[in-house]
Amino acid sequence: MKSETELKFLKLLRKSPKSKEEIKEVQRLADLFSEELSMETKDLIDELKSVGLTIFSIWDLVNTKEPYPEAIDILIKHVSKQYHDKNREGIFRALAVKEARGKANTPLLVEYNKIPIEKNNLRWVIGNTIYVIITPKDIQNILQIVEDKANGLSRSRFVSALGKMQSEKAEYALIKLLDDNEMILNALQALVRMKSKKSKEKILLLLDNPDILVKKEAQRALKKLG
Repeated sequence: MKSETELKFLKLLRKSPKSKEEIKEVQRLADLFSEELSMETKDLIDELKSVGLTIFSIWDLVNTKEPYPEAIDILIKHVSKQYHDKNREGIFRALAVKEARGKANTPLLVEYNKIPIEKNNLRWVIGNTIYVIITPKDIQNILQIVEDKANGLSRSRFVSALGKMQSEKAEYALIKLLDDNEMILNALQALVRMKSKKSKEKILLLLDNPDILVKKEAQRALKKLG
């Protein structure tokens, strides 16, 4: 549920503030909203500080290039907590590191299925993290996600992630997705990454696709697949 501060902030933004007073008010509300987000994750930040991490926001982890293996278990513990979507996004993104591979996967996939379908961006963020930390054990759960069209565009990074796996099940699922207009480009790219020879016959048919982008991607795929 959005706070009063956030609602006022968004309402003023939608009006496209022009006067000095409006711009100043937008900044004031933005600062207040930022403080609210920080207060919500105070316990999480304190836990991270207790293991030696000097941070002030979850986004400090997202934006750092330094590894933080000591933070992974703490972040996983907070994956299912009902924070504001912006804070949840930060936690999900912070787990897109090799140290989380095999540890954060199941909690993130469980959370993906709990998040309402209309929160497409937040679900996409989980897919983006899974792309980084995917393991062969995740394939079956990911197949259920990508094969369900109700999941919409949030499936895209899961589709891309399958291309990193040498799996016959994943390969056949990606070939099937060449019939899915929403995922066709992602499926083509994933099949190329997988070096799928089985997909060539189906990709050849896409050379007659009326969508110029699909046609070009199919041409590119066939060239790379030999």
